[in-house]
Amino acid sequence: MTGKSQEEIIDELRTRIKLRDYGVENTQSTDYPGTYENYDDAWDFEKFKKNFKVVINNYSADKMEMGFDMIGIDASIANSFRRILLSEVPTMAIEKVLIFNNTSVIQDEVLAHRLGLIPLKADPSQFKFKSDPEGDNNQDDTLEYELKIKCKLVKNADREDKKSYIDSKAK
Repeated sequence: MTGKSQEEIIDELRTRIKLRDYGVENTQSTDYPGTYENYDDAWDFEKFKKNFKVVINNYSADKMEMGFDMIGIDASIANSFRRILLSEVPTMAIEKVLIFNNTSVIQDEVLAHRLGLIPLKADPSQFKFKSDPEGDNNQDDTLEYELKIKCKLVKNADREDKKSYIDSKAK
């Protein structure tokens, strides 16, 4: 026995995540009433106000970046805030992909989807929202990229060896 009271053990289970050799322990949320016997875990607004803090770690107005920690809040609620903030941040992504000649092993649809996942470093406030998606593209509402890569096999090389190919990975 560690000499800790039941309340100390429960508090440690509720507030600590443990990193072990084989993985992370105690990541689940238990911050709701009835989880632990003889332990009152009912939500209390005054307790929340007392324990909740937002600590700003870094802020850059010119880069439009801010990093912060939310302390004293359940991980599921913090994740909800994260998702809300991400959905409200204006972003730009590749939407339409025209593939002329794809000789890779990746199907056109999969390649187009992967290109859409690439984050574009562009300020969306510098562009106008395109009211007609089928309308003509112009510099006010569109970014245009062109990707030209040709993978070549070195003469008399083993086709199974990945080092036998030139430009097999786009960088």
